[in-house]
Amino acid sequence: MTMLRVTMMAGLIAAGCPAPAIAAPTAETVAAPTAPPALDPARVAAGRELIAVVLPPEKRNQMMESVLNAMLRNMVAGAEQGTGLAQQLAADDAKRAVFERFVERQRLLALADIKQALPGLIEAFAHAYARIFTVDEMSQIKAFAATPAGAKFLQRGPDLMADPDVGAWQRVLTAKGAARQEAEIARLRTEIAGAGKATTS
Repeated sequence: MTMLRVTMMAGLIAAGCPAPAIAAPTAETVAAPTAPPALDPARVAAGRELIAVVLPPEKRNQMMESVLNAMLRNMVAGAEQGTGLAQQLAADDAKRAVFERFVERQRLLALADIKQALPGLIEAFAHAYARIFTVDEMSQIKAFAATPAGAKFLQRGPDLMADPDVGAWQRVLTAKGAARQEAEIARLRTEIAGAGKATTS
């Protein structure tokens, strides 16, 4: 949602339009997922041990913030390019200040959400590992993680999003999405209106 809000705001500022209200999800609007099959307790325990290696508890917040910052930075640059906002902001310091405050506010809100929800994500990862890998496979992964190369591979993974080539790829993709956003939203509104008329006829 943070990424969507920033991209939409970039387009709206570029077009000089007011931002639409985006309703917060509620229990009624978020469909309850189907309960997955019961997990093997031994595999879950192994999954928890593995996630402790992949995302060390003392480094989790830092790693998640690093990923968020890199993704948001690349996405904002792409949105500015795709909507034509970059040129406007370069010529208007007041608009630039408004947009920068908005982006920073979204970053802080997203970071707070991530930190608050992180325990649940860690447990979800442990369950995911339990579904994908056997206890023996997880032991082998842990053994690899105990090597210098394995430790670097796992712990530097979040740095991939800050790599210049990865960032350039993300900016291009975001710019493409931002450029067609207005037309896609207009099409969605038209199709929803048409579907409503077909239902009532």
